[in-house]
Amino acid sequence: MIDTGKIKTNLESIQESIAQAARTSGRQPSEITLMAVTKKKSSAVIQQLADLGIRYIGENYPDETLEKMETFNLLRDRVKLCMIGQLQSRKTRIVAENFAEYHSLDRLKIAQKLNGELKRIDKRMDVFLELNVADEDSKAGWPCMDGKIPGQLMKDGELIQNLEYLNVKGIMSLPPFTENGEENRKYFIQLRNIFETLNQKYGYQLTDLSMGTSSDYRIAIEEGATIVRIGTALTGPREKDEQI
Repeated sequence: MIDTGKIKTNLESIQESIAQAARTSGRQPSEITLMAVTKKKSSAVIQQLADLGIRYIGENYPDETLEKMETFNLLRDRVKLCMIGQLQSRKTRIVAENFAEYHSLDRLKIAQKLNGELKRIDKRMDVFLELNVADEDSKAGWPCMDGKIPGQLMKDGELIQNLEYLNVKGIMSLPPFTENGEENRKYFIQLRNIFETLNQKYGYQLTDLSMGTSSDYRIAIEEGATIVRIGTALTGPREKDEQI
């Protein structure tokens, strides 16, 4: 397990990079939310992050998260637990009952299923629409090649906005992994343009743009990200060298 001192050092470095990138884009560092991604990490690491002031935690696998719910319940007043992975229909109940936000809503069917589960417990949830900005087969979300908003997103988005227990708060995407974050700048620009178009032309009221991970979060912030999702750079590599 990575020790607390190392996590603290990493966090301080990341916070300084966030501040520099925010100033480059003419914003205040306080406008950027750092989400710590903790899949494959222990409850002890989550507790360490909370003690260091992290307020947003992203988890990818509902079943794994359930194993850590005792810790998350103890931290409920300090940490917002967000689902950021692809979701199977049969696990929407877990998300509805245990998570505060869903950051990777990738299709209408899941939106309807989640809305039904939330209605059952009379709970409302903020959600982010996931866009597949590079049209990768391995990635979920509505495909948005070359920054174009597809007709299917417009049709589905209208229906999702009318679901009573969901609030479409923002959009998110995971561009191709690269060691050189600059290579993803074009995708971040496209996402920012989509974000602005949805608000200005199609009547959305989006407040957040979630993009940027360990290797490219600085570039994402420079291009308008309000939320960055960081795991590896903060708490070290995970199993199978997953880099999120």
